[in-house]
Amino acid sequence: MSKSSPPPGTSDIFADEVTAWLELENTARRIFSLYGYGEIRTPIFEFTEVFQRGLGNETEVVQKEMYTFEDRGGRSLTLRPEGTAGVMRALSGTEAMNGVEQRVFYMGPMFRGERPSAGRRRQFHQIGVENAGKVSPELDAESIAMLAHYLNEVGAGGFELLINTRGVKEDRGPAEAALREHFAAHIDEMCEDCRNRLERNVWRILDCKQE
Repeated sequence: MSKSSPPPGTSDIFADEVTAWLELENTARRIFSLYGYGEIRTPIFEFTEVFQRGLGNETEVVQKEMYTFEDRGGRSLTLRPEGTAGVMRALSGTEAMNGVEQRVFYMGPMFRGERPSAGRRRQFHQIGVENAGKVSPELDAESIAMLAHYLNEVGAGGFELLINTRGVKEDRGPAEAALREHFAAHIDEMCEDCRNRLERNVWRILDCKQE
């Protein structure tokens, strides 16, 4: 490997490309502010438990992909693999806990120990929005509309929005039982991780990246 090469799964961004990045970021700032969102900046690393709690210990991200280390005080810290958990940790200390709506957006680098491939980087950049203190289907619809607004604004039109749902809480029990029955019949074809997930959290089998 050349001494001038960055670590695998990362890249250097030079001036011409930085200009394009700034355009994407500033467009996001402009559009999100129209919907009443303000920018939040959280640490690049958090206490590991923030992601364990936010993503779930059974997720592949937590089990295999996080960059985790101990600081000099013996505390477990992790480079953020996504933005939501840290933002919600920050908002938990605000008026959102008292039902006061908080609208924020974030952008910045995230880190996952994945095998580098097309569309998968070990350092990647994410733009996202979060709303705390209020729950409503209208907010979900607004977030989708805001995303469409942004994509059209940056010239990424021609896309198709595909919306999925796991249903309401009452529906998940029968759905989970049906999934478990289906995968149990194919257990010999499953990887070791998915065999373990069959009993612990069958939904996580759907996250499997193996063929």
